[in-house]
Amino acid sequence: MNRSESSCSLRSQDKSHIKLSYVTHYYLDQKRPDTVLDLLARYQQYAPDLLDRIQFVVVDDGSPLRFDVPDLDLNLIWLRITDDIPWNQGGARNLGVVYAASDKVLLTDIDHEFPEATLAEMVRMRECGRDFFKIYRTDPLTQKMRHGHSNTFLLSRARFLRLYGYDEEFCGHYGAEDYRFVKFQKYHGSRQRYLSRKYRCIPRIDVDREEAYHQLERDLSHNTPVDARKEFEMKQYGKDAGHSRMFLRFCWEVVVDRSRNVCIQPKRNPLWQKSWYWRWLVGER
Repeated sequence: MNRSESSCSLRSQDKSHIKLSYVTHYYLDQKRPDTVLDLLARYQQYAPDLLDRIQFVVVDDGSPLRFDVPDLDLNLIWLRITDDIPWNQGGARNLGVVYAASDKVLLTDIDHEFPEATLAEMVRMRECGRDFFKIYRTDPLTQKMRHGHSNTFLLSRARFLRLYGYDEEFCGHYGAEDYRFVKFQKYHGSRQRYLSRKYRCIPRIDVDREEAYHQLERDLSHNTPVDARKEFEMKQYGKDAGHSRMFLRFCWEVVVDRSRNVCIQPKRNPLWQKSWYWRWLVGER
């Protein structure tokens, strides 16, 4: 076996070819898992060369509904949080980003769907750096453009972790963690932008909220004063305040870790290593 053949044989375990990590999470306490499985089945039909470059990170936030994960031909890691923490979506997102193989991370809820062209554009894009992108939505009934969802972002994994991710002090109760996440990023110099209007996502109308979703109560009364306190702390005490640093305060397990059977030969770039001194002088984006 020559060197290139050996490289190809190991490629299924190597994630360096991944250009986008799609991180989503769910909590299901009803009858069926269709909300999750139908979406992934549709993604499985996208162009093979695109799917080769995307990793799907799915986090089960301790759902009472248990089911077997089907044999999907995706780069897929499926995680299950084993502690019962209500409204733990901040923690679920933190966990998903930790397992992301790409610095470009798409964070989204399970009730939004991304057309093939939008994911392809995200794969083609350069790294986000300190930019984080919202994504316009197409109304599935009127086809009109709507503003992006408040908790859907394309951003840098490195910057997400540098700024401590979602604050898990909000977990256990509904709401405010997404608003505080955005404010904390902006206060630290992250730039919120929008992806081009040509590349949108679609709110799903196929989600059966009576039999394939959850029944958690939405009550902001606990987290609203927590959010107000954090805003006050940042205004009074500066950059090190306003975030508890609570992070992954629960147990989890890996349910599935699967890679597509591909061999992607990287493009030769012998000058990159030789130019390290330039990066040392000016830094990278």
